[in-house]
Amino acid sequence: MTDLVSCSADSVNGINYDSTIINRSIASVFNGGKLSTEESESLFMHLFSGNISEVELSGILIAMKLRGETPEEISGAARSMRRFSTKIDLCNKEIFDTCGTGGDNSHSFNISSSVALILASIGIPVAKHGNRSMSSRSGSTDFYEKLGIPVNLTGDDAVEYFKRHNFIYMAAPNYHPAMKYAAPVRRQLGTRTIFNYLGPLTNPAGTRKQAIGFFSPELLPLYAETARALSFDRALIYSSCDGMDEISPYAPSNIYEIESGDMRSFTIDPAEFLKSSEAAEIPKGLAAEDNADLFMKTAGRGEATPLAKLISMNAAVAMYAHNSENEIKESYSRCLEAVTDGSVMQKVMELRESN
Repeated sequence: MTDLVSCSADSVNGINYDSTIINRSIASVFNGGKLSTEESESLFMHLFSGNISEVELSGILIAMKLRGETPEEISGAARSMRRFSTKIDLCNKEIFDTCGTGGDNSHSFNISSSVALILASIGIPVAKHGNRSMSSRSGSTDFYEKLGIPVNLTGDDAVEYFKRHNFIYMAAPNYHPAMKYAAPVRRQLGTRTIFNYLGPLTNPAGTRKQAIGFFSPELLPLYAETARALSFDRALIYSSCDGMDEISPYAPSNIYEIESGDMRSFTIDPAEFLKSSEAAEIPKGLAAEDNADLFMKTAGRGEATPLAKLISMNAAVAMYAHNSENEIKESYSRCLEAVTDGSVMQKVMELRESN
């Protein structure tokens, strides 16, 4: 292993780098050791400043994956990624995000992206973080682009758009330039790594309230502990028993509720909101253009279709994530009404007009 370049204290974000400590952390990971939050944060600081080779990074990612990433390692990486992100200040403590991890290979509809639009239509300020498709045919960026909603706003333009519409979409590549050091290795590896955990934890607007869908029911407790360590004011972390990173229409979903460091868990049964025969009618595997077209048709039909019920169920859970006073069943009725009475369509048209 070659020695890493040691940076001065003011070289990147005012952080003092010590190549000896980083080399020791890399050696520990290669030998099956686990990193503390601080060690992980330092390691990823080196990565995001370009001081770790692609060969070393490949080894780190695979060694962590095979051993199993820990909450400390994930939270340390997230803290580092937050520090290197291009931030925007929306001057609103109530901003909310619905960004999930993706990667569940369910090829489901753009549920969390639809939820963000429903929430915005009923007055909840939304700062949506997302990306293009990685494992399906329609990621958040793809979906919003086909809806005609701006996907590349940054800086003052993004802030002004949010002030006008109480909604902003932030495409991850525009706000995380340091990921350029990890992108080639991620593409070459072609497998899930610690980076699949980080997107929902690194919103550039610094959201403190969030609904986060997670791709693995088995690893859900680990991810919930990670989110808990990152000091959200309030968050729901969930995964369905059939492996969706959404509130599934086909199977119960387990949910961890975090508020000011406290955590409890509960389960939601989709049968309380839609029938299994209705769930079977919901399309899967569509391209972004088809999903966008279907969303607008759903929002314009004036009736409670199976898809309308699915996105309203997920939106109701997100409303509860934003504020514990928003009881889920009552919020479901409110969200379904917003979809069927034209409020959501009107919001989309408003967002389009600024594109």
